[in-house]
Amino acid sequence: MHIELYDVLVFLHVLLFGYWLGADLGVFFCDSQLTREDLSLEERLRVREIRRKVDMAPRTCAPLILPIGFTIAVTRGSEVTGPWLWLVWLLSLAWLAMLWLERMSIGTARERAMNRANRLIWFAVAFAMLALGAYALATGSPVQEGWLALKILLYGVMVLCATWILRAADHWAEIFAMVRAGGEQRIEGERRMKRNRINAGSAAGTLWLVVILIGFIGTTKPF
Repeated sequence: MHIELYDVLVFLHVLLFGYWLGADLGVFFCDSQLTREDLSLEERLRVREIRRKVDMAPRTCAPLILPIGFTIAVTRGSEVTGPWLWLVWLLSLAWLAMLWLERMSIGTARERAMNRANRLIWFAVAFAMLALGAYALATGSPVQEGWLALKILLYGVMVLCATWILRAADHWAEIFAMVRAGGEQRIEGERRMKRNRINAGSAAGTLWLVVILIGFIGTTKPF
């Protein structure tokens, strides 16, 4: 039996795509439990911890799917080869390491700094991919095929959607503190929790649509 490296990479690309969408759905349903007033605060905090663990799946898939995609793209005429491709792998793995360091810093003095650093990375990746995708669509270089250039651009859009979700997640700590305080603050906290849930759900829904569109374009290669 002979298996080509290309086939393995395509398999990994699809696998990461599946884990990304599936885990995001898990995060979405965890968020729906955070707003249930019939659950105690302690129960909702346990759900929040489960959410954080499930959320590491899409956070792991996002950096890994990028260099694998660029490696596959070489067979489609991508000029991102040689040292440039190695740089994509290096930066993506560094991004992955930063995401896991942030996860391990929760509850420590480094948490705020790691969160800020990773937020800057998400924005940098988003705008880099948006710029590369738009340039490739306009010039045909460094990616020749239009559908592939559009996938790159949409990846940037997807990362921006992810930062929208992360921004919504930033509010949970303050909201839970209000609920814990009781009285009028608890009432206001419950109200904000529901509003934040709608915001996060809107971001997640937009992200899913973009990811599904990326998968459709990659499968059908319409132009």
